[in-house]
Amino acid sequence: MKSITHKLTAVLVALAMVLVLAACGTKTTSDAQSGEGAKTEVTEESTPKSTNTDLFTDRDLDPSYENATTLDLSKESASKVTISKAGTYILTGTYNGQVVVDVGDQDKVQLVLDNVTIANNASAAIYVKAGDKVFVTLKDGTTNKISSSASFASADADTGDNIDAAIWSKATLTVNGTGKLTVTCDNGHGIVSKDDLKVTGGTLKVDAAKKALAGKDSVRIHDGVLDLTAGDDAIHTSNEEDESKGFVYIEGGTLTLDSGDDAIHAETDLTIVGGVIDITKSVEGLEGQDIAISGGKIDIVASDDGINASEGGSGTDNTADFGGFGQGGGFADHQNATLTISGGTITVNAQGDALDSNGSMTVSGGTTYVSGPTNGGNGALDCDNASITGGTVIAAGSAGMAMNFGSNSTQCSMLVSFDQAVSGGTEVVLKDRDGKTVLSFTPEKDYQTVVLSSADIKTGETYTVTAGSQSSTVEMTDTIYGSGGMMGGHGGFRMERAEGGNAPDAQSSATTDAESSATV
Repeated sequence: MKSITHKLTAVLVALAMVLVLAACGTKTTSDAQSGEGAKTEVTEESTPKSTNTDLFTDRDLDPSYENATTLDLSKESASKVTISKAGTYILTGTYNGQVVVDVGDQDKVQLVLDNVTIANNASAAIYVKAGDKVFVTLKDGTTNKISSSASFASADADTGDNIDAAIWSKATLTVNGTGKLTVTCDNGHGIVSKDDLKVTGGTLKVDAAKKALAGKDSVRIHDGVLDLTAGDDAIHTSNEEDESKGFVYIEGGTLTLDSGDDAIHAETDLTIVGGVIDITKSVEGLEGQDIAISGGKIDIVASDDGINASEGGSGTDNTADFGGFGQGGGFADHQNATLTISGGTITVNAQGDALDSNGSMTVSGGTTYVSGPTNGGNGALDCDNASITGGTVIAAGSAGMAMNFGSNSTQCSMLVSFDQAVSGGTEVVLKDRDGKTVLSFTPEKDYQTVVLSSADIKTGETYTVTAGSQSSTVEMTDTIYGSGGMMGGHGGFRMERAEGGNAPDAQSSATTDAESSATV
């Protein structure tokens, strides 16, 4: 699996600021309003250090600031306020218009949101036109609102970019701090970066008609409470030209995702090492070329695949600025994708394939529970090269496409079929010869087959698998018991009845204008 080492150099330079406002000519704010020349030092609540210093700089993680200039936007009559010099700016008040950041390519700007409300019905409420990095800091104890009701019918006349989000950035964008931010976009995306998009703290609620969070090169989440509602993908990356970009990395935070397409879509790597992720609605829960889960707690509800590792483009382009946003099913059928589970607790409730890889699937740790499909055209597991060497997997689903882990596995795994479909909500229990419970799980939907694998299952032992009034005796004469059937899928698993138990029946199924402006 490729390494996502996207090196970022921390630049911590103290910058003096001169504030000049111009509206329909020139306008200069008073020292009393701006606090010009005064030094402001604020120390926010400390943020835990990242486990990956290559992906988050110290400044990404540190929401403190000094030498800040205050902009009381409620006193502005101009429809646009432009920040043209590097530095730190405190935004406060209520404003109908647009805040533009237009600085040098090497310049950094920190926007401290201090109980600010910015709404724009013509374009983005915050537009980072140029710059190196922009930090959006949510001041502790504040509640902030950013919204756009624009139709996004035309591109920026200077750059040609389609500015189609409530917060849109050409530069790397980091959201940090401990305050609250609500972002609403009626017709476009919530927060977009054409570079990297990072979230390292704060309470962030995004409700967008299209994508909630989108970073062309990457989306990186260190911490924070994120509540994302999207008509399209909730979290999305799109760079498919550079294999070191286009990734999603999550190492912490609490995420609640409600999406009209993928909950999390990575063009390349999708890496989850920690955090709590609750996907309450999606077409596909997690999608990427190489998916690696080593920690965290992940709950997925999907109307199609729960986790889908597949190589390919992001499908039909439905936004001019990204050139890579697509709808579900955009990934092609290739064999270089990987799904690796080495830790964490994963619960999947999927109508399509629950765990699907168009390349390889490796489980070496963690605990995975699957309430798989009820139709015979999908399976709880779907991969032509699946192996398990550790961890716990209990995967229930229909019988038509049922499959087990492969013979290259080093941990015991059994695939058991029941004569009749078992109603959802009925516990399946695996007991050893002494009647001791080894594994148990209550699938949410009807099922007829179940894959059970654990370090506690041993060769040479006899087990009983019970679901309601049905039971099956399993003699583990080898590492793998029951191979299942993959008809029309990627693999060539042969249907067979394993000795001492019931192998799946391949035919059965559980169920079937000109504007005024001010410049800083």
